[in-house]
Amino acid sequence: MDRHHHQQQQQPPSPQGDHAAQPRCWEEFLHRKTIRVLLVETDDSTRQVVTALLRHCMYQVIPAENGHQAWAYLQDMQSNIDLVLTEVFMHGGLSGIDLLGRIMNHEVCKDIPVIMMSSHDSMGTVLSCLSNGAADFLAKPIRKNELKNLWAHVWRRSHS
Repeated sequence: MDRHHHQQQQQPPSPQGDHAAQPRCWEEFLHRKTIRVLLVETDDSTRQVVTALLRHCMYQVIPAENGHQAWAYLQDMQSNIDLVLTEVFMHGGLSGIDLLGRIMNHEVCKDIPVIMMSSHDSMGTVLSCLSNGAADFLAKPIRKNELKNLWAHVWRRSHS
């Protein structure tokens, strides 16, 4: 709390007028909102590791075992998911690319940032994900430092 208070004191005063209701800085955005991440990963151990890393970074995690389960969560909880972190290549019929396509074509879900992840990080895979609407691509193994700033994708979408 002291650190946050100290950081606020260093911020210049917020301008008056239309912008006064907006958060003055990203710290206020983070303290005001718990980021809910839908994690889509078919491998149990990887899902558990990434879930633990996300929780350590103070995200609320909704784990999904496959693309179909993730799509069901999205349809049911679309306004309660802030970000989707999904494996590109999944077994069971609905790949990460397919899930990304469904999200991008859905009237409500299309505003949810989707981060793709895979150990197959060839330029073709990365470009395919980004050109189909992914906000970012993370190469596995995922590290905590890569997850710390996922909130920025949510902040960007909410301020665009």
